[in-house]
Amino acid sequence: MKACLRSPGCFVCGSVESNPRALDLAIFWNEEEHRTEIPFRADETWCGYKGVVHGGILSAITDDAMAWALRETWADWGFTGSLSVRFLRPVMAGIPYTAFGWAEERRGRKVATKAHILAEDGTIHVEAKALFVIPEKGE
Repeated sequence: MKACLRSPGCFVCGSVESNPRALDLAIFWNEEEHRTEIPFRADETWCGYKGVVHGGILSAITDDAMAWALRETWADWGFTGSLSVRFLRPVMAGIPYTAFGWAEERRGRKVATKAHILAEDGTIHVEAKALFVIPEKGE
């Protein structure tokens, strides 16, 4: 697996040196599986309800998993046009999880993507799908 480059100001993958509020997560590209992988272990500052990671944080992580999958698959960036997230089970602070993202289909400037957040035992806790739009050159 190769590490994806970090975007300095990014909330998810930016470093705390460039963005003090960043999650500072490393994003990896698994060429064999053709997907992104983002391992993480949330702390209490990520929680809404005691010990339960806030859905907005999980949505941001899945969004980045899909955005980087698009980037690695088609060497292009896209903007999130729509995002749908299903929270199947709580994601708890202090426990390791991994987010996975795939770019599934491209039609012109539109790219359909999917992401999951899994516990170490393979149980899916979060499912997401998004439609990204690749900007026209010069936008």
